[in-house]
Amino acid sequence: MNFEIFLFLLFMSFVSFAVGVIVWVAIVRFFGRGSQKARIFSYILIPVIALGYNFLILTAGKWKYLVGFLPIGLIIGYALYYRFGNHGTYIEPQAKPESDFQRRESAKSRRIREAREKREMEREQRKHGKPKEK
Repeated sequence: MNFEIFLFLLFMSFVSFAVGVIVWVAIVRFFGRGSQKARIFSYILIPVIALGYNFLILTAGKWKYLVGFLPIGLIIGYALYYRFGNHGTYIEPQAKPESDFQRRESAKSRRIREAREKREMEREQRKHGKPKEK
């Protein structure tokens, strides 16, 4: 097997993966993640657009490597933007919760907590031999 054909097939694999990622990101951006429309469009559009782009590369003649590098370059651009252009973070930092924050307590939770505290107090009193208060 000719080594140039092997490298070209490897290059086409990377291009197909890059096109698939770009189409998937666009579908998620427009239709939301996990929705029924996004799932259907991802099953249909990713293979169709990847095969179409592969056909475009094969028909590009001497420019096939330049045309094939466009989606790979776009993925590299995405990665560089999210690494350096987005203040150096991939994910927005979340605010730390305040330490003195307390949730509102429902009446049922309050009754349960009070009963638990009462039982604990009674156990402590029995443990230390004190008479039970009524």
